[in-house]
Amino acid sequence: MSFWHWILRRRQGDRELDEELRFHIAEETRLRQERGQDRAGAERSARRDFGNLALAREVTRGMWGWSAVERAAQDLRFALRMMAKNPAFTCLALVALALGIGATTAMFTVVNSVLLRPLPFRDPGRLVVVWERPPDADRNNVVQTQNFLDWRKRNRSFDDIAALFEIPMNLEGEGEPVQVPGMLVTAGFFEILGTRPLLGRTIRPEDDVRGAPGVVLLDYGLWQRRFGGRADVLGRKIVIQGGPHEVIGVMPPGFNFPTQARADLYRPMQIDPAAAPRDGRNYSTVARLRPNVSLRDAQADIRAIAAQTAQERPEMNAKWSANVVPLMDETVKNSRQTLLMLFGSVTLVLLIACANVSNLLLMRASARRREMTLRVALGAGRWRLVHQLLTESFVLAVTGGLLGLLLAWWGVPAILGMLPAGFPLPRMGEIAVNSRVLIFAMAVSLGCGVFFGLLPALQVDRSRMSEGLRQGGRYGSAGNQRLRGLLVVAEVGLAMLLVIGAGLMLRSFLLLHATNSGFQPERLLTFRMLVVPQQFSSFEELLARRAAMVRDMLDRIRTLPGVTAASSVHLLPLTGMQSGSWFSRADRPEPPPGSQEGGDVSIISDDYFRTMGARLLAGREFNARDRMGAPPVAIINQAAARHFFPDENPIGKRLRVWWPPDQGPAEIVGVVADVRNRGLDRNADPCLFLPQGQKPSGFVALVVRTSGNPLAAIAAVKQQIRAAAPHQGTQQIETMESVMGASIARPRLEAAILVIFGLVALTLACVGIYAVISYSVEQRTRELGIRLALGAAPIGVLLQVLHEGMTLAGAGIAAGFAAALVLTRYLASLLYSVRPTDALVYASVSAALALAAMAGCYVPARRATRVDPAVVLREE
Repeated sequence: MSFWHWILRRRQGDRELDEELRFHIAEETRLRQERGQDRAGAERSARRDFGNLALAREVTRGMWGWSAVERAAQDLRFALRMMAKNPAFTCLALVALALGIGATTAMFTVVNSVLLRPLPFRDPGRLVVVWERPPDADRNNVVQTQNFLDWRKRNRSFDDIAALFEIPMNLEGEGEPVQVPGMLVTAGFFEILGTRPLLGRTIRPEDDVRGAPGVVLLDYGLWQRRFGGRADVLGRKIVIQGGPHEVIGVMPPGFNFPTQARADLYRPMQIDPAAAPRDGRNYSTVARLRPNVSLRDAQADIRAIAAQTAQERPEMNAKWSANVVPLMDETVKNSRQTLLMLFGSVTLVLLIACANVSNLLLMRASARRREMTLRVALGAGRWRLVHQLLTESFVLAVTGGLLGLLLAWWGVPAILGMLPAGFPLPRMGEIAVNSRVLIFAMAVSLGCGVFFGLLPALQVDRSRMSEGLRQGGRYGSAGNQRLRGLLVVAEVGLAMLLVIGAGLMLRSFLLLHATNSGFQPERLLTFRMLVVPQQFSSFEELLARRAAMVRDMLDRIRTLPGVTAASSVHLLPLTGMQSGSWFSRADRPEPPPGSQEGGDVSIISDDYFRTMGARLLAGREFNARDRMGAPPVAIINQAAARHFFPDENPIGKRLRVWWPPDQGPAEIVGVVADVRNRGLDRNADPCLFLPQGQKPSGFVALVVRTSGNPLAAIAAVKQQIRAAAPHQGTQQIETMESVMGASIARPRLEAAILVIFGLVALTLACVGIYAVISYSVEQRTRELGIRLALGAAPIGVLLQVLHEGMTLAGAGIAAGFAAALVLTRYLASLLYSVRPTDALVYASVSAALALAAMAGCYVPARRATRVDPAVVLREE
């Protein structure tokens, strides 16, 4: 209450104090008049004897308290007036700060949401993912079914462990059939995460038994879109994968498992224990550590179990191990280095902006030396001047910070909205500006105020005030000039480091974009789906119906006008998903367990390579004769031919293939050029192609090549799919060019952001050089005028000023060059076919920065040659 009382009574107290001081002067004047002095002399002597009225006011106000607040308010008002008085300076400084703080705040928003904020589950630090480890491989692998059952039964480290498997699900009813992303999970999955449904219940153990009635949980988004958000959806039967399922719950908004794509439906996995030992490796897992169990203890426990299962089932598990990874680490593993690299880059931009503003303030401080000298002469102490200058810096920083925060507030959603669907950034839905971001922006703003405000403030004590009075504040001190030069060198060095990083990422992306994928994506349309036959009585009949459905779809699609070819593959290249298995030469002894070789496996239909535009190097494609019951056949790629048949013709040779149904060794009937299935940045692995007619896969991606715009054929192709399979839905329809673009979306974004940061840094560095050289020319006007008056050639003056600026730029380029040689090695894992010390990038960036610096120096250097000697001499 005392503070507000002081605010309300301050002006009244000031008026009363002035009245009291006037009363004292008036009374003393009256007494002196009574002693015989005239009025003017009496008042003059009364004031002289009383002393400094302003000092009396200051001392009295100090005794009232809150003097520090009053001084701060005075300095704040003065700072605002100074900003308004110098609009060009203010705008330049605020733009630099808004860009630096805004970009830093935006990147921190992403880093905070993705890397720093805990996962939205109960006690997320105890959640882990358990993987298998292949023999002699430093990577994690999905889990075999029986191994998961053994882990769940034998472990001593987890409260519970659950398996999950992503799978498209055919949803019928209320409109045409659609396929939506779904997830099969074992009982306990939701309880491990600690997430309760918004409505209903989760999957119970009795729901997860083979043959139990079908149940399903709905994602909140699907519940709103498909069922209108009605609460009576609970207990309703809906048709999924051709069978009825009871809706038992609705998950809360925003729920999804962070390492997987968002699912619309959750169904129990219903593992068949009798078939589990023969299953392949398909599942991901999640587990919750027991209290007081460390990650190291869990690691030792699960590896001991893996060693047991390797002895018990060597044909499946020989030399295989297991690995335990925190769920948070697994969620952000592919993004952590990228985000930290981008955050480090934007921090360099912020430092450059602060150095730029520091330079501007130093130049303004030099121009204000006469003002500061007069303040000192009138009694202002060093701390009072430092306080005022720091206040001006803080006002500038806070204003720039608010503008930067607004920029981040608007920019983060805008940038996220421009990212393509399925962009590989985890927790994207959680990215938002929150209270932690606001605190960060405030801290950065205040830190910037200290950073660029302290140097000019400290220069006050070092300035020679007497010289300031004699010279009128026209000339800066040598210390100021050296400090400004060092700041410019720092700016150029940081810009050099950042632009080299941007150049490396840009060149890497251009090389990646130009990489031959092994096929022709132009005018190629894709339809992804899980083929769901309606009725079948056995596994063999299921396979036969799958093969017939795909064959019927393709036969119909190939008759469409504008369609030049059509085929299918079970997993599209470049989508991040690829199957693999063991295969070996049938004419040699079978490798012992744990030593099997293999590679990628693709299940394709007839005419696949012609449809994709891949080169068939030898042999033939699959044809109508390659059906179930016919001799098994296969096609291999060049990498497989080099690995398994070096210096031999593989056509006619046979391979053992571990891929159900087992039909014996497959004869190689063709060799195809390598296709980069797993990504443009990865060389092709050995790949085996098997015919859809002999090894039917439920996962199918139809590929349709058209003579014109592929998007125009979508409706006609969907009509033929429905004609062949009325209950079949499609999950994802896009062109192959879009698939390829999505596969390089992350390096494209990394390169784009770094290039933007580099351009901003380059611009700020050039502005810094321009400002310093321009100010130097202004300060040396007298010297330059005398030189010209004595006969110096204008070109000599031009070269001298350019030499001064380029000396600073050269020092900065050299420093940045050395720093880049040390620091860019941390980019090595993000680069494709480019070394961190790539000579072309370093040379190009050095030349570009030198030219930009020269452009920044030229304008003030040219102005120096136009100084009128007569005007300068007349001013002297």
